[in-house]
Amino acid sequence: PKSSHLGNNVIVENAIIGQNCSIGHNTVIHSGTRIGDNVEIGDNSTIGGPGFGYVNLPNGETLRMPHLGGVEIHDGVHIGSNTAIDRGTIGNTIVGENSRIDNLVHIAHNVVIGKGVFIIAGAEISGSVQIGDRAWIAPQASVRQKLVIGPDAVVGIGSVVVKDVSPGETVMGVPAKPRSS
Repeated sequence: PKSSHLGNNVIVENAIIGQNCSIGHNTVIHSGTRIGDNVEIGDNSTIGGPGFGYVNLPNGETLRMPHLGGVEIHDGVHIGSNTAIDRGTIGNTIVGENSRIDNLVHIAHNVVIGKGVFIIAGAEISGSVQIGDRAWIAPQASVRQKLVIGPDAVVGIGSVVVKDVSPGETVMGVPAKPRSS
């Protein structure tokens, strides 16, 4: 790609990478990944690998669900080192424009992240979560699958989110509860 810097040992398999991107060393970009312009991705990250999706069959066998979707990383996104963003099962996992994802973050399949979102070190976002614009997910927070984190919401450090978070609401604790004034 024009004006982009791809570090050593970057594997790009049928991926689309925009202009003026920087992708660190030993980062793997899987097939079906689309990266916009002005995106930075740190070292040792995996973008677009299959997620942790399994189904227990009646006969006792475990079947891994196919992950046929991809990953969309919109313009101006910064992703730290040692971060994993899983491909979607059918649709895409999406990271919105100008969002910031710190080091050591895991974003599971089918997650949709809005614009200007911050997800900080060690946070874990489970499958099919929707995160609204400008939300803030603090370090070491965990968000259960299929939840909605509203725009401008804040999830406190180390919190375990087990219910939807309303727009502008701040939650904290285990399990996460609204901050009392």
